[in-house]
Amino acid sequence: MLYSTLSQPLVFLCMFASGLAGGLTFVFTRLISFACKNNKAVLQIGYFFSALSCAAIFYFVNLSVNYGELRFFALATFVIAVTIMQFVLSKTFGKLFKLCYNKFHARGKNKKNS
Repeated sequence: MLYSTLSQPLVFLCMFASGLAGGLTFVFTRLISFACKNNKAVLQIGYFFSALSCAAIFYFVNLSVNYGELRFFALATFVIAVTIMQFVLSKTFGKLFKLCYNKFHARGKNKKNS
């Protein structure tokens, strides 16, 4: 063990915040796929790069905050945060994105028809 156990709450919070940021990449991938009219190729490529970015985020945050020690609670916290972002907050972002997309898309159609 490289450091005191008093810093573990800080590691927990940093991993949770980075997990939310990693989950946000999956949400943006789903939103980009929606904007491309649910193109499956775009979705799969986006999921690949989202998974790659999640791994990079976890690696660099673990390296900087936890000094490279891989502990189960850090990995579990990251996965739980990504899951929370996927199931809870992605619906909120999705509704907001659909509202904005439909509003601006309808505005563009009105200008073309005039």
